[in-house]
Amino acid sequence: MTEKSSEEKQKRLRIKRKRSACQPIAATGIKRRNKSQPVIFSEKELREELLREAKALKMPVGTAEVVASKVAEQVGKWAAKRPVVTVDDIYRRIAIETEKYSADLAYVYQNRGKII
Repeated sequence: MTEKSSEEKQKRLRIKRKRSACQPIAATGIKRRNKSQPVIFSEKELREELLREAKALKMPVGTAEVVASKVAEQVGKWAAKRPVVTVDDIYRRIAIETEKYSADLAYVYQNRGKII
């Protein structure tokens, strides 16, 4: 490469870096997602999700079913009193209810959406 062409190439690279240095997030194709989105609550889906999480924690099946049904019932009563419930609200409430039965399962829901 000649000296002249290498200087021109360096100039072009500097210009490209300057243009893309402070681009907004939406311009790069990454969109921010609102963490607190309203959802339709379902006790059946919650019970199934709790059973999956309990299975991942290697809880006994009988214990997991009892815990899942009790927690789903309590969270269902809590959610019925509110006009709008977000996913974060539900996870917080599940963590509170599961703390009574299993600290490990409560930990999973307290840290839902976070890198552990």
